[in-house]
Amino acid sequence: MIDIHTHILPLIDDGCQSFDDSLATLKEAEKKGIKAIILTPHYIKGSKFSCNNQEKDNIFKKLQQRVIENNIKIDLYLGNEIYFDSELYDFLNNKEAMTLNNSRYMLFELPMTNKVNNLKEVIFNLRGQGIVPIIAHPERYTYFQDEPEALIPLIQQGCLFQGNLGSLVGIYGKRSKKCLKILLTNNLIHFMASDVHRANSKNYIFLNKGIIKLQDLVGKEITKLLIEENPKKIINNQEIFIKEPQKIKKRFCLFN
Repeated sequence: MIDIHTHILPLIDDGCQSFDDSLATLKEAEKKGIKAIILTPHYIKGSKFSCNNQEKDNIFKKLQQRVIENNIKIDLYLGNEIYFDSELYDFLNNKEAMTLNNSRYMLFELPMTNKVNNLKEVIFNLRGQGIVPIIAHPERYTYFQDEPEALIPLIQQGCLFQGNLGSLVGIYGKRSKKCLKILLTNNLIHFMASDVHRANSKNYIFLNKGIIKLQDLVGKEITKLLIEENPKKIINNQEIFIKEPQKIKKRFCLFN
């Protein structure tokens, strides 16, 4: 597995709070069979989670050195999970935030409950600048839970979506679990990741169980695409070819 969404880089956000925490989490990841990780600390403008690229890179290099010293066999890459803002592209230009491994792919998250009115406009602008937006864990947003088919026009605009493996085992509740199943079975998810924040968290404890459930749902070939092949294309800055999203044929009551 290549994990493209993690909060392991220490001392930056609500993830690992020390280098020892980071090393413990990486050792756990190695035991789970993870071969490469993109470190994606939160970037939230105007908050305490707003470490700029130079500061992130300094911490990243220190962590890489400790990984070598501890003989941890995982390749590390740097990025951000950026909180939605109309100025997303400006964050890149101003070197406040960064894409995944300096590729064309940008990971960002949306508000959990408040629908963004200008999302399509921002995606259009990003695509015009050569950036491929990836929206993190859509199954967790209440407005996508209520209307899963709302992802379809965004995908048609060139936006991609990353689900959390933990959602498949109920870490984020029944609505997230059911929503993600709907999205996966209709070709609306392009990556699956852990969103891990620390060692001994449910995200890693149930990681392999989540992968098994993913295989049961979409098969081994699609599972490999979602957790290995497409993530590798991000790291190598290669184009990702996606299947046409399927129209959801009937309404689902996510409360059942």
